[in-house]
Amino acid sequence: MQLTFEMDSDSKAITVAELNNFETMVGLSLPQDYCQHMLTYNGGALDEDVDHINYIGGGQGISYFYPIKYGYDKMEDVFNDLSGTIPNGYLAIGKTDGGGQILISLNSGSTYGKTIEWYPDGTINDLSPSFTQLLNDMVESDE
Repeated sequence: MQLTFEMDSDSKAITVAELNNFETMVGLSLPQDYCQHMLTYNGGALDEDVDHINYIGGGQGISYFYPIKYGYDKMEDVFNDLSGTIPNGYLAIGKTDGGGQILISLNSGSTYGKTIEWYPDGTINDLSPSFTQLLNDMVESDE
């Protein structure tokens, strides 16, 4: 399924320099597939209602991804708000339809690029082993 993303009306595309500045701010290197998405869409909301194919009990598709700069819920703000509460080495990149945070692992090793869903009560659900796979693991919702 080809997903269609739209930028927030208050947002705009980011430059490679702005992306690099964000990486410097968080002190970690972002996966290339995620960087490409951000350079194209700077986050974005989905036009389609989707579900994750491997989600326990079905459901919980992507609602939207946070923009790095410009628009609503900028990643710098979310990064500062969630600092010290989300698992170490992870970065919040968006929200699921159920209100969970979509986190991406920036830890070195086998978990680098892995996506999970995280809730403030500590609930964690595995999503996909990479950002690209996260997008590929979405199917049209039955609802």
